[in-house]
Amino acid sequence: MNSNSENHGLSLISNQEENIYSVGMSTGGIAEIRMARALPNRHILATNIELEGANFAQHQIEQASLSDRIKVKIEDIAKPLPYADESFDFVYARLVLHYLPKPDLQNALQELHRILKSTGRIFVIVRSAACLEAQEGYYNPKNGMTTYTSKNGDTYNRYFHSEDSICDFLKSVGFYIKHIKTYDEQLCIDFQRTKPSNNIDNLIEVYASKSLEKNL
Repeated sequence: MNSNSENHGLSLISNQEENIYSVGMSTGGIAEIRMARALPNRHILATNIELEGANFAQHQIEQASLSDRIKVKIEDIAKPLPYADESFDFVYARLVLHYLPKPDLQNALQELHRILKSTGRIFVIVRSAACLEAQEGYYNPKNGMTTYTSKNGDTYNRYFHSEDSICDFLKSVGFYIKHIKTYDEQLCIDFQRTKPSNNIDNLIEVYASKSLEKNL
């Protein structure tokens, strides 16, 4: 299933950005495969919090013969990351940061800022407060999370952002906003990208840099 937000993010990665940290693998390894194929000497560290998702992505990557350049890890972005300062050129964070409540989101962004090189950039996609679930769910102002129930009875918690809220979080840890966009997109409800959602989601896209010079 084609994704405009994925296409936007990949188009922003320059040929000089060879070491990429991809958080959450929101497209089941497809985006990471596209990153690797775009540049022969590019290496990607791709993370997921669940074993099933990581295994699915690993299989996709092996089928594409890219295991030598895409490493898959089980990792929780809300916890300290085991990487040295300034390890990566680019952070790709599509549809992952809205899983985090306020304290965890702040900590995660601090870590992402730390592991980016001084010339590094970050691409973020989060679901917005204009999404149907945000309107129908229960909002907790203490942690920013909204609890809602799906049509099949499952309960979920998400941080549905405004443009100001996600930008304020990014700026609070030292990022400089290069652009922000809001648009609609039909997402998939499964990691394998086989089941389109019944709803059209409203997404917020933010592209930011670690250094002010990258903003010029």
